[in-house]
Amino acid sequence: MKNIFKIIIGAAILIVVDQLSKYFFYTNSSEVIEVVKNFFTLQYTENTGVAFSIPIPSQITVLISLTLIIVVAYLSKIHMKLEKSLSIIILALFFSGALGNVIDRIFKGFVIDFISIWKWPVFNLADTYIVIAVLLFIVFYDKIMEVKNKKNDRTTGK
Repeated sequence: MKNIFKIIIGAAILIVVDQLSKYFFYTNSSEVIEVVKNFFTLQYTENTGVAFSIPIPSQITVLISLTLIIVVAYLSKIHMKLEKSLSIIILALFFSGALGNVIDRIFKGFVIDFISIWKWPVFNLADTYIVIAVLLFIVFYDKIMEVKNKKNDRTTGK
């Protein structure tokens, strides 16, 4: 239970950072910050679609996102080693990213994006959290997942 609390606190902090960054660009929507000329800029954009701006109604994306969050929470409780710090970090990143964008969709009807790198679609911190969580999950899969030994299960009858 202590580790679930850590996930919630971590996710809450990341959601606040995400929402503050979006608020900054929402209130300064005409400002463009060119970090690296013709490569990396920060500017306000409204994304009414999903990943890569694929058009799907906001209500459907909220429903899909919330369902996915519930499924991931359930599966992670059953299959992940929640005592591992890496598991806590991955889940905090995933939940904060998913909820950060759901908050936008519920209260604005779109997601605020502001990070533009070269020809890549514009994104935000919540998107970054999700990508990092997925990459960490893939790279450290064996270390964070409860893997049952099938040979032991057959020989011991468990």
